[in-house]
Amino acid sequence: MSYLDADGQIETATRLAPAIPDYEEAFSAFARGTVIATSDGPVAVEDLVPGMQALTAEDRCETITWIGSMTLFPPRAMRGMHGGTLTRITADALGIGRPMPDLVLGPGAKLLLRSRFGDRAGAVYASAQTFVDGVSIIEVTPTAAVPVYHIMLERHGSLRAAGLEIESYHPGATREDRGPRAAQSFLSLFPHLRSFSGFGPLAHPHMTSSEVEAALAG
Repeated sequence: MSYLDADGQIETATRLAPAIPDYEEAFSAFARGTVIATSDGPVAVEDLVPGMQALTAEDRCETITWIGSMTLFPPRAMRGMHGGTLTRITADALGIGRPMPDLVLGPGAKLLLRSRFGDRAGAVYASAQTFVDGVSIIEVTPTAAVPVYHIMLERHGSLRAAGLEIESYHPGATREDRGPRAAQSFLSLFPHLRSFSGFGPLAHPHMTSSEVEAALAG
């Protein structure tokens, strides 16, 4: 991970963390090569550094304060390690130029959905994996190790990538109710924060996979 410290300097750190969804989602929204809109123009996610300004779908310019990365491995690449999957959204799958070109997302990616969706009005976030249909949105099992990334902004919002809007990292429901030791372990992944309040409010609410499936079913 890399992050801005209290003095605005870029620091880096490495952590060992449990291979469970809460932790993995914090590091796995964008596959290597994904191009993110910034005030300096399009930049590949692996070339971003804290302190750069991301252009968000909320029409704001937000400072990148933290970037996390991990590696997804093919199934059975190592004993005892489960394989991860990616989601490939093919060009124009969600409308003209949405995305353009194909966009490959990690298991932690959540799409911003606008207008009315199910019984929710306005904009909401939903996991990209929920929309896999095997035709234009496809689950991909990597055949080689793939670096994946996530990005935290000073103020939570939606990153622009290939014509789609993807949620910047936010843990959603607090981890503090899981006990002080578990909460502190999770918070250690974000050395620039003193407490969970540092994540700030959500820009838009989350929809669960079951809520999305119910809405799609009508």
